[in-house]
Amino acid sequence: MVKNFFIGLLAGVGNIMPGLSGSALLRIFKLYDKIIKAISNIFKDFKKSFLFLLPIGLGIILGTFIFSNLIEFSLTKAPVITSITFVGFMMGTLPSLFTQATSKGFKKKYLIFFLITFTIGCLFLVLKDVVPTMNENTSFLWLILLGFILAFTMIIPGISGTVLLTILGMYQTYLTAINDLNLALLIPIALGFALGIFMLSKVINYFLNKFYGETFFAILGFTIATIPGLLIYPISSFWELLIGVVLALLAFVLTVFVTKKE
Repeated sequence: MVKNFFIGLLAGVGNIMPGLSGSALLRIFKLYDKIIKAISNIFKDFKKSFLFLLPIGLGIILGTFIFSNLIEFSLTKAPVITSITFVGFMMGTLPSLFTQATSKGFKKKYLIFFLITFTIGCLFLVLKDVVPTMNENTSFLWLILLGFILAFTMIIPGISGTVLLTILGMYQTYLTAINDLNLALLIPIALGFALGIFMLSKVINYFLNKFYGETFFAILGFTIATIPGLLIYPISSFWELLIGVVLALLAFVLTVFVTKKE
C-alpha cells in the first residue's frame, strides 16, 4: 500500500508536468493494467477495488498539489527555459511510446491512424486561438468537459493532459486554481475527471485489447503533433535558449532512461 502511494505520487507529478504522462508512469511501474481493471470492476468488487485504488489516488492528488507550486514558479520566473525543458521530457517519451506501439508487431495500416491523429493534432495547434480559455466566468459544463479531457489523457498512456491544457491556453490558470485551492474551478473539473475515468476505463481497455497497434499509433501521431504547442513564449536572449536546450537534452536522456524500465 505504501509503495502504491509513492507510485501515485510520481504519477501526480507526471500529470502536472507538461511532456510527462501519469498513465505512462503507471505503466512503467506495472500498475496501469491493474488500475484499469480495478476501475472497470469497481461495482463488481467494490471493497477490493477501492482499497487498491485508494493509496494510488491519494498519491496522485498529493503529487499534483505539491508539484504545481514548483511548476508555476518556474513558468513565472523562466517561462522560455521551462517550456523548452518540457519539450525534452516530451521527446523522451517517444521512443518508449513507439516501442509499445510495435510490441505486438507492425502493420502498414497503423500509419493511417497515425496520420489521422497527427493531422488532428496539427489542426488543434492552428485553431487553438479560437478556443475559449478557462477563467473565473467559465461555465460549469465547460469545466466538467475540461475534467473529462484530463481523465481521457490520464487513461491513455503517452498523452500528456497538461500539454493539451497548454495548447488550449488553460495550463497557467489550472496551476493557479490548484495552488489557490479555487474550489469554484476545481470541483467541476474533479466531477468531470471522475466521470471520465469511470466511463473511459472500459472503452480504452477494450481498444487496447482489440486494436492495440492502431490505438498506440493514433496516440503517437497526436503526441508528436502537439509537441510544438509547448513553445508559446517568445525567446528574448540567446542564453535562455541555450540553457533551455541543454536542460531539454538532459530531460530527454533522463526520460528515455526511466521509460526504458517499462
